[in-house]
Amino acid sequence: MTHTNTESTALDADVIIIGAGISGSAAAKALHDRGDRVLVVEANDRIGGRTWTEPEGAPGGPIDNGGMFIGETHTHLIELGTSLGLEMTPSGKPGADTYVVRGDVLRAPDEQLDPDISFVPEFLSSLEALDALAESVGWDRPWESPDAASLDSKTVATWLEETVESVEVRRLHALIVNAILGADPYEVSLLYWAYYVSECEGIQSLMGTRDGAQWAWWVGGAAQVSWRIADAIGREKVLLDWAVTRVEQDDSRVVVYSGQRSLRARHVIVAMSPLAANQIRFQPALPTARAQLQTRAPMGRYYKLQVRYPSTFWVDQGFSGALVDTDDVGVFLLDGTKPTDSLATLIGFVGGSNYDRWAVRTAEERQGAFIDLLIKAFGPEAAEPSYFHETDWTQQTWAQGGPVTYMPPGVLAHFGSALREPVGRIHFAGTEASFQWSGYMEGGVRAGQKAAAAIAEALQ
Repeated sequence: MTHTNTESTALDADVIIIGAGISGSAAAKALHDRGDRVLVVEANDRIGGRTWTEPEGAPGGPIDNGGMFIGETHTHLIELGTSLGLEMTPSGKPGADTYVVRGDVLRAPDEQLDPDISFVPEFLSSLEALDALAESVGWDRPWESPDAASLDSKTVATWLEETVESVEVRRLHALIVNAILGADPYEVSLLYWAYYVSECEGIQSLMGTRDGAQWAWWVGGAAQVSWRIADAIGREKVLLDWAVTRVEQDDSRVVVYSGQRSLRARHVIVAMSPLAANQIRFQPALPTARAQLQTRAPMGRYYKLQVRYPSTFWVDQGFSGALVDTDDVGVFLLDGTKPTDSLATLIGFVGGSNYDRWAVRTAEERQGAFIDLLIKAFGPEAAEPSYFHETDWTQQTWAQGGPVTYMPPGVLAHFGSALREPVGRIHFAGTEASFQWSGYMEGGVRAGQKAAAAIAEALQ
């Protein structure tokens, strides 16, 4: 609804959204569509947040430096994107997946490792055990689950030491945590990991491409969702290079500051990770639980690697392009080729302690190590890439890491309830605030739309 009274016209907007990523953009669209006056402020000089598409500058087609995956059950994202005129393309390629484990190159036709390989039965049973643990914790209010305190006192590494005998299986679990959270098992609370697996519909879903969380992507790049929303609400209502330093609220309004600049609104949505929100000074101070959450929940350490070739030669050899390497680089890799691209693409993710080892190398050493791994996995044709690109998310000033927040022991059970709770006229979004698919674009859209709905009710 549109507000026309004197109080409303004295404000710059009904709602100010801090963050022009997919979550803030989804919130802005929902409020704009019902007639509310919105402004979006963004610290970066670009729209998209943790979705970061470069439409030009990379040979072969647009390149996604950040979030890009659409899962088959990502209903809110799919509905939003298709309503904006975007098209999806499937991500999975036919052929065998590849595992590099303790020097051996193993193939997995139809995403299934040979059960006769010594460590495979224990690996499969450990995944089932993780899913059972995740189901017991749930995704709605994990801090209220029966064993929350006990699980939050342990790390994932402790659980692996207690339940897994095989070194190979422990390494595989470590790589899964590395690739999904950008952290190591010894850094992550077991309660948080169980919750994360639960809210993403199980570990097989999290790992899957052809029918899992990496099912598809947007033709032309993921940031188009936010770009098209900006066009719909009016680009003049999205203020870039507008880093928020302070937020003040009272009983009637909120004032948002960027240095000496200020804007006034009835409500504010903080659409970013807890760590990023911690760069803002709030007056009055946030409640203890929210303040502690923002201080104690770091972002992962993460490289996203992309290498392009003249053709998908790996598919011609019977390989899907999916690669799990626990030895050399410590990377999770998949085929990222889109039908509109003129070059074929392999995309890799390096996180946690693998990132730490990677970061101290020179750019040339990193590229060389990555190409050597691809030669080992897919043969000599991998030796001559057309293009190599890497994105270090720890070097992004405002994101401060990627791909998502993780929680060490002692955080989720004590302070997790503050993830989604508004503080007066301040509401929180960002993918971390979602009840389901936190860490994905879907979670960002859900959290943004939920915050918008809460404000819409308050504005009635």
